[in-house]
Amino acid sequence: GPRSPSPGSPGPDSSGPDTLGLGSLVPEEPAAWDGRHKDTHKYWRQRYKLFSRFDHGIRLDRDGWFSVTPEAIARQIARRCQCDLIIDAFAGVGGNAIAFARTCCHVVAIDIDETRLRIARHNAGVYGVADRIEFIHGDFLALAPRLQADVVFLSPPWGGPGYKSAKVFDLDSMMGGLDGADILRAALGVAGNVGYYLPKNVGLDRVGELAAEQGVALEVEACVAADGTEKALMAYYGF
Repeated sequence: GPRSPSPGSPGPDSSGPDTLGLGSLVPEEPAAWDGRHKDTHKYWRQRYKLFSRFDHGIRLDRDGWFSVTPEAIARQIARRCQCDLIIDAFAGVGGNAIAFARTCCHVVAIDIDETRLRIARHNAGVYGVADRIEFIHGDFLALAPRLQADVVFLSPPWGGPGYKSAKVFDLDSMMGGLDGADILRAALGVAGNVGYYLPKNVGLDRVGELAAEQGVALEVEACVAADGTEKALMAYYGF
């Protein structure tokens, strides 16, 4: 049957990180960033590609405008990651978790930013899937030793829009202050299958080296938008 996080993993009664269950949050409106602001206007113009139900009350914070996976791509990834239990380790404003809720029996969405997690839960409600996602406020790297799943999805911060200007995106050092290799190692300790959402300019040699180091199969797939433009890469480890 469906697997669940291993004993000791955070839950509603845990003394560890807060679990944002549907009943445990004081109802409050999560803060939203107006996408029409000059910093994010180009993303606002693509808002229906990010969330087709945008006009039904979707909210994003400033970082969410830059980082959310476009809905069509999130759905492609969710089909490939179909399983009983998936952990979205850097859930952000919820784009991927919403897609996973349609293909996986159980979804655990983790984010270190509580406000962003509230926004994700709100957005999941807009899509009618909030009851199929467990929202956990915490640091995935700290929680990982206590977690177990079929698949872990990784979409850590890429350090802001400046990543595009790098000739080669360094997975180890450019991941928004995190070590991208350490994130992968932690995820492979949680699940035998890890989907890693990466910039299209990531150094592919390093992506391959990590598969060899960990002794797992690797398949790299382009994430192509509806208009045919390549938006990112997915590295499927172990699948």
